Amino acid sequence: MPPKKRKNQAVRDLFIVGDFIRYFLWLFIPFALIGLLYGILNSCYFMCPLINPMIYAGGIASIIIIIKHDLNDLLALIGHARERQLALHIKHSSAIQQISVEMSARDYDGALKTVSRLLKEEPDYPNALNLKGQILLDGFREYEQARACFARVMKLSKPDSDDYRLAEALKAATFPDE
Repeated sequence: MPPKKRKNQAVRDLFIVGDFIRYFLWLFIPFALIGLLYGILNSCYFMCPLINPMIYAGGIASIIIIIKHDLNDLLALIGHARERQLALHIKHSSAIQQISVEMSARDYDGALKTVSRLLKEEPDYPNALNLKGQILLDGFREYEQARACFARVMKLSKPDSDDYRLAEALKAATFPDE
């Protein structure tokens, strides 16, 4: 794995842990104050001001983290992450839809701009690379650049994935009949 990717993963992991600690503390303090007041009134000096607030704050902070962050990123913290494809498809569905509409309308310039913005945010996203290759191939007849996109998808994807198979088929189309 390239060092840059490891650094990004470490930064991502630190953001997730930092977010959890921040939300936990924000929630623990009010729960602890309420628990302390309740504990003093009912002679419960340990459970109410300490244990219950920890449980409530930890649970609610976990829910916030699950909602805010990608599930695969969370699973990566414990080494159980799957491929990020589904999460990326969901995250970028509106951009993918816009690219599809632009390609259908034969607005290849607009589609290329949209896919370039998407790739700036997610440079290793195979679906976006396949789309860019298709745009370069269909709209601009840029065979070499399209072939480079498809080759990169094949490098990033597993041979049994849909992205790999599509890139392989499209790469074959980059060799014009002469």
